[in-house]
Amino acid sequence: MPKPPKDVASAHSAGKPSARAERWLPRAMLSGMLALVLGLLMSMGSYYIYRHEQAYQIRIDDIETQALARLDQSLQEEVSHLTNDLNERRNGFEPDLALQLEQEARVALQAIEHTYRRLNGTVNDAQLRLILTELLRPMGRPTQGITPFIAEADGRLRLFAPDPDLEGQSLAGRIDDIGQALMERLTAAASLGDGHTRLRWRPTNDATTMTDLYAHVIRFEPLGWIVGVATRKQQAHAAARAQALEALSRYNPLNERIIVVVNQHGQILANSAGAMLPAPAGPAPEWVRKIARAGRQGGSTLRLALDAGVTAGSPKTERHLAYIAGQDPWGWTLAAIARLDNIAPTLAAERARMEANKREDFTVTVFTMLLATAVALLVSIIFYRWIDQRFQYYQRDIDERKRALKESARELQLSAQVFEASNEAIAILDNRFRIVSVNPALERISGYRQSDVVGRHCAEQLIGEPADGESWRRTVARLRSTRHWAGETQLQRADGTHYPGWISLGAVTGDAGRSTHFVVSISDISERKLTEQRLRHMAEYDALTGLPNRTLLLDRMGGALESARRNQKHLGILFIDLDRFKNINDSLGHAVGDGLLRQVASRLSAVVRSSDTVSRLGGDEFVVLLTELDTAGRAAAVASKILKALATPYEVSGHELSITPSIGITVSPEDGDNRDLLLKNADAAMYSAKENGRNSYQFFTEELNERAQTRLALENELRRALLREEFSLHFQPQFDLASGRLVGAEALLRWQHPDRGMIPPDQFIPIAEETGLILPLGAWVLRHACSVAQTWRDEGLQAVSIAVNISALQVRRDVLETTVLDALGNSGLPAHLLELEVTESALMANQDEATSTLAAIHSLGVKLAIDDFGTGYSSLAYLKRFKLDKLKIDRSFVRGLPDDGEDAHLTKAIIGIAHHMGMAVVAEGIETEAQAAFLSHLKCDLAQGYLYAKPLQPDAFRQLLVKLGNHPASKPASSTA
Repeated sequence: MPKPPKDVASAHSAGKPSARAERWLPRAMLSGMLALVLGLLMSMGSYYIYRHEQAYQIRIDDIETQALARLDQSLQEEVSHLTNDLNERRNGFEPDLALQLEQEARVALQAIEHTYRRLNGTVNDAQLRLILTELLRPMGRPTQGITPFIAEADGRLRLFAPDPDLEGQSLAGRIDDIGQALMERLTAAASLGDGHTRLRWRPTNDATTMTDLYAHVIRFEPLGWIVGVATRKQQAHAAARAQALEALSRYNPLNERIIVVVNQHGQILANSAGAMLPAPAGPAPEWVRKIARAGRQGGSTLRLALDAGVTAGSPKTERHLAYIAGQDPWGWTLAAIARLDNIAPTLAAERARMEANKREDFTVTVFTMLLATAVALLVSIIFYRWIDQRFQYYQRDIDERKRALKESARELQLSAQVFEASNEAIAILDNRFRIVSVNPALERISGYRQSDVVGRHCAEQLIGEPADGESWRRTVARLRSTRHWAGETQLQRADGTHYPGWISLGAVTGDAGRSTHFVVSISDISERKLTEQRLRHMAEYDALTGLPNRTLLLDRMGGALESARRNQKHLGILFIDLDRFKNINDSLGHAVGDGLLRQVASRLSAVVRSSDTVSRLGGDEFVVLLTELDTAGRAAAVASKILKALATPYEVSGHELSITPSIGITVSPEDGDNRDLLLKNADAAMYSAKENGRNSYQFFTEELNERAQTRLALENELRRALLREEFSLHFQPQFDLASGRLVGAEALLRWQHPDRGMIPPDQFIPIAEETGLILPLGAWVLRHACSVAQTWRDEGLQAVSIAVNISALQVRRDVLETTVLDALGNSGLPAHLLELEVTESALMANQDEATSTLAAIHSLGVKLAIDDFGTGYSSLAYLKRFKLDKLKIDRSFVRGLPDDGEDAHLTKAIIGIAHHMGMAVVAEGIETEAQAAFLSHLKCDLAQGYLYAKPLQPDAFRQLLVKLGNHPASKPASSTA
């Protein structure tokens, strides 16, 4: 027979120990399991018997304790019953005694009345009184201490059985030890009270002590007697105690119990029937002394050993249980005593019953253990056969798993090769998103080496987001729920640069279905994004001018309309068409036309804000989208700038060209609330502008159009007004509140239009500031105000300071210092008489520039004042930063004084702050005497308003200076002007 191959033989020989182990191991498990089960059964049986014996002894102790508790409770109830009986006797002592005395007094009175009626008239008065006295003498209850007495009307005692030695003596004037007259008390009790009284009495045989007498008296009218019965308090109480002890001696308790009463000296006063106790004269046993001590201490339960003979038929000393009550008001201690042997039969019966149960439980336990042992043997044999089968099954399964592991190893090796060779960046993460491994592609794309990123958080290392950021938390939440996430995001390279990437995150789950790892794949999509941007730019921007086309314009209009609705702002559309552009195209060619369009686009973009949009719809049509407009009039201002910007000649390919636009304006929401409607209306308005002569703008609605035309007209007329000298200055006086002297004036600009009449400053000053005309206009005001003030000085009139308002634009343009120097130099007015009033907005617009400009002017000696304080920023910081001389309180605060409490508090605070910082305070808009008085009380320095004078023309102000001179005004100057 041929021998098997070497490897087969070795495998066969190697399998023999395994086969022997497969046969031996189940048997060893069977033996070990049997030993364990038997050991557990023996341990549990022994523990059960031990615990059962403990429970038996505890139960016996519990039964004895409960029996003693029931016996103690019974003794307490019996003592409580007897104590209640004694308390009833004590509490009813005086009422019972009073009733007994009253009954005896009634019996004595009836006997006297009956005898008096029978003998009256048959014997003389003295004999009658003697008979009645002797009749009454033996009455009452002498054995109980209750005896009669008779007191005459004059207080003499005719009969006094309690103390016969006092008979014949008078009670009149006799007073007891507490100051009470005895006769008066008897008379009052018989006549006015219920007859009951209590007397303090000094016996004749013992003059050193007082005793209490309880008495009941009744007046016997025929003889004027007070008849009564009395008893000594000590005798009455002794009788009551004797009755109580007698009742206790007759008491027969249950179950051979003993009831004893012991006084505080340890003597037995009484005991229940059937008890054989020591004689009262003999020494008290120890158990009696224990009862007395317990009574003095408030009572308790004691175990006593009583000698033979204490209870009837007791042959020897026995154990007893006693309940002792606390001492009562008489000093008695009441105790109930019972033999402990009375509960012994109950305990013996219970012990016998439990012994029988214990033997029965032991038999059941042994039988149960034997039965459990047999069941354990049977189960072990069955388990042995089952485990032998399972071992054979597991051996086959292990062989199959080995083959599967080899196959998995080959697949893992292939996956590792794919992981390393992939062109996509791949990273393996643990369940906390920390990087475990990366492939070479990730190192190539991101620049990170594997040693740099392993152990780092994916979000912070690869994506460039904080691990606790809101975006990453949303990504993690989606991963936890859907196990996959993919999207485009900005990723970070090792050098800190960012690149667009497409990232895909997938979860790897374990056997329990929980995510154990995550796989991240990253693709660099920079090239694709550049291509998309180029395509998007081609789709949304004009190729010739680079401006947004109609598509992008409509998209931005949609967002701007939503923002305008939300913020309650206006939105403007300017539809621009170049006038006669076709002639340029036709005569000079499309290349020149295209160059002109590019320059127009550049000029339009330079005119508008960065938040606005300039778009080319096609041909020579442009649209300007104006966002976040405060008023609809702002669109007209932009249109004017566009007209001016496009009016400058163009240099295109050697040709100097001029071209004008026609502009149509629509404003949302007045002219429409959707994109198409606004563009349509703007187009219509543009054609209207062409019909009106071109080179102009036209609003779609007549109302806005008229308003814009008026504004444009005012702007043009404002320019001409400077040349035509239509402006003038009015001066409103300023007075010192403390002295009433005229100290200054505010120069106010007025425009007297030849057609429109007087135009208020609030209509033309804003236009002047927007157009820049405020610069020449402000210079004119400074020159004219200084010239007029110096003219008054030259005439010898009082020198007053002149306040001139300065706009924010004058401060920003850095021409104010030159203008002030020219005005002062040309007029000759001293610098300290010129005061410049600057608003809060002018100071805050450009603080650095304003600081340097105003500091230079202040160094010339010119005064600086802050105007309309409280209506703007109201910042204390700039009050400290700028060197200001005066502070003007706005008229909105003065108007409510002095009744408006809030305005009053604010005005007081402003004045206090200004004075603290070394500034004078000017209150403007004062119209009532009450306002002036209140401001004067607050130490305000200067005042101006209609209460003193309206703004005056220069001649009228000069007359006021001539009239007042250096004298204070005695009444408002308006009445004198």
